[in-house]
Amino acid sequence: MNRVSHMVFAFSMFVGLYTLLYAFSVYLSDLASLTELLLYYAAGGIIVSFVCVPILYYKAPHRRMRVRTTSNRGAVSAMTFVCFCLGSLAGTIAYQWNTGVTVYGNISIFIGALITITGALMPDWDILFLGISRHRNIIFHSMILPLLVVLTTILSVAARIADAGSPLAAGAEVEYYVAALFLLGYASHLYLDIFPSDANPLEILWRAVDVRQSAPTGLKPLGPLKISKKGARTWLVGHATGLVWIAVALLGLYFYNLGP
Repeated sequence: MNRVSHMVFAFSMFVGLYTLLYAFSVYLSDLASLTELLLYYAAGGIIVSFVCVPILYYKAPHRRMRVRTTSNRGAVSAMTFVCFCLGSLAGTIAYQWNTGVTVYGNISIFIGALITITGALMPDWDILFLGISRHRNIIFHSMILPLLVVLTTILSVAARIADAGSPLAAGAEVEYYVAALFLLGYASHLYLDIFPSDANPLEILWRAVDVRQSAPTGLKPLGPLKISKKGARTWLVGHATGLVWIAVALLGLYFYNLGP
């Protein structure tokens, strides 16, 4: 998977999270306003989908090749989903601008997206440190390095709690937030690495609907640690899923530390 694809999908994932959090914020503010938000949300998604999906479909490379997807219908569904998510974000931002209702926890869409994208790009840092010959090795493409980030977060928060004498330590929620979004970005990279390295973002929309796709290449060994090519997909998906669960737990701690 190329770098642009990782960035696009990491940002799309953050978009979905941000939109859900904002809907929850509107619900806390005024239940009646939630209906109005849903109108903006749906309108944005429908308009962008109506305009962009036909363009993406007819511009899709080699769209007549049977190996690209299980069916044209499946590819259109995948493209519609992504376009609707991006359009719904535009509708949500328009609603936020008109009403002034802030997202619960004051999550910055710019900083949040930047953290998520940084996490999505970090697995490819093995090229910088180890060279291209050891790219896609099992240390960088696993949950081993991200867990070091989690460990650092836990130690830092523990120090804050010890100083404050309370589980609601000042500033702890920021560290939970940063670590969670970083892990989600890292997980998105591992999920997408089951697709070919030379694929572009549009191509992935076609391949994603084919459940028979497997990791195109194996993972490079590092020392005694080795994973067979057959087990590469299980390794990537398993570690990515583990990171998602840890990120969900950290987000839970984030909102808990915000207090009432």
